[in-house]
Amino acid sequence: MSSLNTKLDRIATEPFRLFFPLGILASAIGVLLWPTYFAGWITTYPLAAHARWMVIGFAGCFITGFIGTAGPRLLGTDPWFRFEIILHTIMALVVFVLLSLNRIAAADLFTGFWLLGVLKSMIFRLLVGRQDVPPPGLPLVFLGITGAMLAGFALSMESFLTFSMPVRNFWRLLYFQGFLWLPILGVAPYLLPRFFGRKSPHSFPDSTTLPAGWTRPFIESLIVGLLLIASFALEAWRPGPSGIILRTVVVVVYLSLSVPGLVSWSKVNGLGLALRWILPCAAGGWLLAVAFPPLRIGMLHLMFIGSAGLLMLAVATRVILGHNERRDRLAAPMKWFHWVWAMVLITAATRLTSDFIFKVRVTHFIYAAILWVIVLAFWSWKLRRELKQPVFEEGIIKTKCPRRKRQQAARMLREG
Repeated sequence: MSSLNTKLDRIATEPFRLFFPLGILASAIGVLLWPTYFAGWITTYPLAAHARWMVIGFAGCFITGFIGTAGPRLLGTDPWFRFEIILHTIMALVVFVLLSLNRIAAADLFTGFWLLGVLKSMIFRLLVGRQDVPPPGLPLVFLGITGAMLAGFALSMESFLTFSMPVRNFWRLLYFQGFLWLPILGVAPYLLPRFFGRKSPHSFPDSTTLPAGWTRPFIESLIVGLLLIASFALEAWRPGPSGIILRTVVVVVYLSLSVPGLVSWSKVNGLGLALRWILPCAAGGWLLAVAFPPLRIGMLHLMFIGSAGLLMLAVATRVILGHNERRDRLAAPMKWFHWVWAMVLITAATRLTSDFIFKVRVTHFIYAAILWVIVLAFWSWKLRRELKQPVFEEGIIKTKCPRRKRQQAARMLREG
């Protein structure tokens, strides 16, 4: 029993250890629905379930794992309790089971309850025992989870409540895009500059009162979040390009200005270069959806896969290595991650082109699904190898990192 409690305490302290693998599992199931459908193993068209496996299952687990790990640390408060990690895990698994049974409305309903629980865990720590002011963008994470929670409840009642088409579209946009991009916009200015060796404009000294300079980035983040939600409303109530164009401009301008190093030609390792594909893929997916309205869903996969999906794998890599005391690997070239982002972009391109050439549509659906599973397997395998690498120690383990070699040469020159 004590061993079980110890394991639960560790998972409660670092929920990513459970939720990241759950997210990978959900993502693999979500894409493999297409080959199984085209093979005739399942008869229900899997579009609705696929979208939820990927956004709610994959992204939802990654967001839960990240915020459950980083949130208490950012607030200087206690980690999740045992009952919380058990409750959130059970709710996620219930959603998975319901999606497996293609009970879409019930899955949406329990998604709302799952996210409500995560939100309560976050708010409790914000109000009780807090020893630090959160980063200015953190409220956007709350906003994204709240919006998806409300959308889950609303969409679960769609069968017996009559929604107008604009209302329905708004909830869907909040569910499938707001749940991704509001947390991304909230966390990115604080976290992503570290990938480029830059100082974060959202990082402030520990304080229980608002530190100097905190209010301005908070207001900027709030305006950006409200503009993003406004873009969903604009797209829902005024069909046309205006809502998507507003969303593209908001995301591109805000991340370009608030994440030092994201738009730059400076040399970075594999993780940093992967992140520099976020804006081109996001903007490309949204603008292609404007250019080809009948192919909107296919075009948006460039944004879903090449931008949000790649970002989550990159952030998860840093979280896993950092929390396993392998920051020495984060400073290495990480050449293998070039293969990750390259395969992710090929996956996105394969899915995207399937809508342009009808004759290859089915095969491209299958190829894209298999490619994504290969990406997940390769990423998981390489991460395990990274954790087993010997810890770099100056003068003991020979480095292959060009940056470290230059640092060593400069140090030897100074000492000589």
